Amino acid sequence: MRKVTLNKKEVLNMKSDYKNWIPKGMLVSLIAGTVLSLALLLVFGIFGIGVGGKLRVVLGVVFGIAFVVCAKCTQWCVYAYRSFSYDGERKLSKQIIEGTAHYVTLPEGGIGLDVGCGSGALTIACAKRNPQGKWKLCRQDC
Repeated sequence: MRKVTLNKKEVLNMKSDYKNWIPKGMLVSLIAGTVLSLALLLVFGIFGIGVGGKLRVVLGVVFGIAFVVCAKCTQWCVYAYRSFSYDGERKLSKQIIEGTAHYVTLPEGGIGLDVGCGSGALTIACAKRNPQGKWKLCRQDC
């Protein structure tokens, strides 16, 4: 575990990296699953290439359900990704972090401790609102 101490000048010049709370890999996987399930639905369920009768119906239902589930999950994740993207229109991450920082107040010369600070975005927002104090950050991955 690494400890970092920031002085007032460093904090005021830092830009927060809010990252995104929805992993890009999850979005890519869901989009790939949606495309694959649609392709399988078209090939086996709709056009019946290589299958017929009851098997075609069963495969059509299975791949149809898989397509709908993947498409809805993809739709929700894209919405959430855009909502939590700092670069997006809604800037929800920034609102959450700055809203939380609004409730943090340090006395003159006080010390704030952020254990598990991640990107440090919340600590930076708190430090900017409390220039009279000092902040210590601890990250487990450092």
